[in-house]
Amino acid sequence: MDLKWLLVRRITLVALACFLAGSGLALYMSARDAKRQNMDLVELASRQLDLQLSRIARSTDIPARFPDWDLVSNYALQPGQCVEFSAEELSRNRSSCAGFDATSMTAPSWFSAAYHLLVNSHLSAAKPLVYRGAPRGSIVATFDPAATAGRAWATIAPLLGLSAVLVAALCLVTYLVVDRALLPARDILTGLNRLARGDLSYRLPAFRLAELQRISEVFNAVSAELQKATSERADLARRLVDMQEQERRHIARELHDDVAQRLAALNALAASIRKSAQTEAPPLVNEAKDLERMASDLMISLRRTLTYLRPQEIDDLGLVQSLKALVEQHNRAARGRTTYSIETAGEIEQLRSETSAHVYRIVQEALTNASKHANARRVAVSLTRDAESTEERIKLSVVDDGAGSAATGSSAPLAGVGLVGMRERVAALSGKLAAGPLPSGGFGLQVEFPTSQQGA
Repeated sequence: MDLKWLLVRRITLVALACFLAGSGLALYMSARDAKRQNMDLVELASRQLDLQLSRIARSTDIPARFPDWDLVSNYALQPGQCVEFSAEELSRNRSSCAGFDATSMTAPSWFSAAYHLLVNSHLSAAKPLVYRGAPRGSIVATFDPAATAGRAWATIAPLLGLSAVLVAALCLVTYLVVDRALLPARDILTGLNRLARGDLSYRLPAFRLAELQRISEVFNAVSAELQKATSERADLARRLVDMQEQERRHIARELHDDVAQRLAALNALAASIRKSAQTEAPPLVNEAKDLERMASDLMISLRRTLTYLRPQEIDDLGLVQSLKALVEQHNRAARGRTTYSIETAGEIEQLRSETSAHVYRIVQEALTNASKHANARRVAVSLTRDAESTEERIKLSVVDDGAGSAATGSSAPLAGVGLVGMRERVAALSGKLAAGPLPSGGFGLQVEFPTSQQGA
């Protein structure tokens, strides 16, 4: 949750708790006053009736007048208050109630029901009337539920409105103040997001708050160290992979210039021996043919090794033609089960020799994975040079429509040595690599690196 809304929500909850506490206190005080008024009324009525019984006992009053209810009913009852005398003789029962203005003491029905259930039943007061040890009845004072609920509602209704206004104002002020105070947090989040995306060149500005300034200093120091370490790692990876390619090219040249020539000479010598043996030593013809066949097989194996070490097309024909030849080779091997295609755009041939070799190896590994594991119907290679952005970049993608269970399995080999080799080459190019299943199905490999790094 956003920090501003989190604070607003908590302030609202605290304000609501304060309102509930204040309302509870107001209801308690209102109920306490009503309870006290009932007890005062019961006590007064008890004294009046006890005094009348005393006069009857002294023969200054007649028993038939008991209870003289005017002595009690003349007492100023509160609006909605009732007093009742329950005598031992039903004929002597008396009760009185004071009216109230229902229109001025109206409470919502839900509040009246809740108040009557939880509070009003505890407001009544009762006292037995005992004279000279003999029970004469009991006195009960109560309040009309509507009157007490209306009085309580009149007490908390203004508090409810005031609290709502204060809470709304407090939330608004808090949101504005916190929003302004957290403006630097946006810069920090922007920096963290860019750092997470691999942009190590971003630096946070200076802040006035000491805590935020410390965050800015640490962030900028960490970014600088990461940028330095990443640059050194990329430079080391580039040197290592370039040296590997140079060593492969050197070995391929040595094999081509030395071993291949020797095998060609051996093959020619075997052919000459076979021709001579046909007339001079016929039993040696088969051995000469075997020797000739072995020399030819070694030549074929050597050509495959030379192609693996350093495809001759990269130096002779260029990267684009080498990739097209690689794609055509996979089409021939697939025999129609899978269709391989390639699209190129931009000045691809201007890349340096080592960079071209890296791109070729990445495509070669991706096509090998697709042919072995993807079980795809179509595999598309795209290689473009984007010159429209501020920094020219090379973008490479290899996408397959891996069908069935192999679609998910096509990602499995990328977790092994193949992906490690790709990542090393992409790191050497100071680029980025992303590989994984596609939302539409199949598997995709995307590589992107700046052309400014490839010539370093």
